[in-house]
Amino acid sequence: MTPKKRSPLRITRREMLKLSAAMAAGGLLAACAPQPTPEATEAPAEAPAEAPAATEAPTAAPPPAAEGHIVLMHQRNEFSEEEEAQFLEENPGITLELVEADTQRFLSMYAAGNPPDLMRTQAPAVPQYLARGLMYDLTPYFETSEVLNINDLAPANRYYMANSPTQIGEGKIYGMCKDFSPDFTLWAFTDAFGEAGVEVPEDTAVLTYQEVADLAEQLSVFEGDRVVRWGFAFHEPWIDRKWMNILAETGQSLYAEDFSAINLTGNDDTKEITKWYYDLAAHNCVANPVNPSSSWAGDDFCRGVVGLIQYGYWFGGMAESDVTAGKVVMLASPTWTGERRDPTITATGMFMTAATQVPDAAWKFFEYYNAGQPAVSRAGSGWGVPALKSMYAQMPVETDFDQQRQRVLQAELDLDTPPVQFNPYITEDAVYNTWTGYLEQALNDDITFDELLANVERDVNTAIEEGMERIG
Repeated sequence: MTPKKRSPLRITRREMLKLSAAMAAGGLLAACAPQPTPEATEAPAEAPAEAPAATEAPTAAPPPAAEGHIVLMHQRNEFSEEEEAQFLEENPGITLELVEADTQRFLSMYAAGNPPDLMRTQAPAVPQYLARGLMYDLTPYFETSEVLNINDLAPANRYYMANSPTQIGEGKIYGMCKDFSPDFTLWAFTDAFGEAGVEVPEDTAVLTYQEVADLAEQLSVFEGDRVVRWGFAFHEPWIDRKWMNILAETGQSLYAEDFSAINLTGNDDTKEITKWYYDLAAHNCVANPVNPSSSWAGDDFCRGVVGLIQYGYWFGGMAESDVTAGKVVMLASPTWTGERRDPTITATGMFMTAATQVPDAAWKFFEYYNAGQPAVSRAGSGWGVPALKSMYAQMPVETDFDQQRQRVLQAELDLDTPPVQFNPYITEDAVYNTWTGYLEQALNDDITFDELLANVERDVNTAIEEGMERIG
């Protein structure tokens, strides 16, 4: 039975302009490699049907095939033309239009009353989309699906389950991730360690963040004021997600219980954690606004200009370049207090928009993308952990490198870290953009570290207040 349709939700132009100014797409890094071309499959021949006996009751007619035009807002490098052709061939009543994922365009289309039917997103955006009423409740579809079993969903899919925008982790199902990674593991470029005369840690060793900072100092290389190699790297736009996970080791949150404010200046633990990141930048052990990278952290590692980087399992899909091949080791996630956590903080996935007029057709594609050939191809590519537990065994283990990172991965998955609770009133990059602007001033000695925190706290709390007013 088709779940009840929701009336199209319209956003006023004033609201859309406010929201689009704030809302930017998250990092598009996790598991974003082009997928292998799926192999064509031949349908098995059907046996001739025998005429039913005269005493048999008439067979019920099969349900009508899903039909309609689907607008999919996604990325072509995560959905090949071959996969699209296969879907259309298998579903002749459905047509498909791919629109490249763009948050501002999504909001504009929604405000105009013609939003896409399916939207690519990441975990930190889910609470805000829920609070805005933009996500379709897919629970009835999951409960009756023959290919997407609720019990087969990997734990990372909890980011798409919610009782409310501030209660993520269980409840109704609004989407699922396409794949994921525990995002706090480390990757070592062994040549950088050798040149620094530093031993590469065992992949079973659990470093503290202080030990990571010490390695960052030892691995950094300078020629005068020029940085030759940064000792450490991480994805800067995820910085507040990292603070949140570290704080969670102590049972604390970056935000007030109702998410109405961020607390940077009134919590000694938060000040200590943010100071750790500030000191790395001040010592030029990481790329920063004063000494920025010309690219991004992952590319820097592959070029050999980073010694140690913090990315999830997915990074193994690209970590071995011409420079680093055979010289990369995956390491366990570090800890601040000894209470280990390693969640995914991206959980890139898809949801159906609440205003869709073709939910059955959109669900047909949702099933295909998340359980069909595209999911099979992703599982075998090594660019992420499959979103379905039944596909875990398809991750690559042919090479010594794949076997080594698989060992580390399994230990991280065993931690079964619960989801991070993201703030529903601000966008994915609100804290990062504010932090980066004031960080540059602090690194140039225009403001102190305490002023940096106070300014970030003030501006983010203003953004939260505006978000609460918009959402109501």
